[in-house]
Amino acid sequence: MDPLDTLIAKDAIRDLAGAYSMAVDDHDIESVLEMYAPHATFTIAGKTLTGRGELRTFYLDSMDRYTTMLHTPEIHLITVEDPRHATGRMTGHAELAVRDTLMMSAFRYADRYVMTDRWRFQHRRVSFMYAVPFEAMGASFRTDQRIRWPQTRYAGADYPESAPTWSTYRDR
Repeated sequence: MDPLDTLIAKDAIRDLAGAYSMAVDDHDIESVLEMYAPHATFTIAGKTLTGRGELRTFYLDSMDRYTTMLHTPEIHLITVEDPRHATGRMTGHAELAVRDTLMMSAFRYADRYVMTDRWRFQHRRVSFMYAVPFEAMGASFRTDQRIRWPQTRYAGADYPESAPTWSTYRDR
């Protein structure tokens, strides 16, 4: 693939990720769904949703749960495989109001993108370093139990402890 075409594809995919964050925060369900290919999948907490119908239900429930959301995309690494396919990894943070609790989270997306009439998500998988109430930020980092959504049991974080290098970095 021509280097200029690769740069153009990467820029369009970064725009897709940025527009996604804004659309989710604005509760713009139609724009969010249009960012996915028709039979796209989304994986969260070990559950995979398939197609725009299941995605619509998931996002509507999410938008009902969080009265205010602010997603901030950060590092976005993209590999363009060919003119129609790419993969990416993106980091970000979010602030989420759940009833009277302000939640803070750090997340990573592992994405596959497909070019249809424009770049769209073919698959997204989100994982969390933490999702904790704002007032628990200090105490949460002392444990791997950093998933603390309101009215749920604490759960282990998805990363970084799961990285193969987490416990082997001194083995060399």
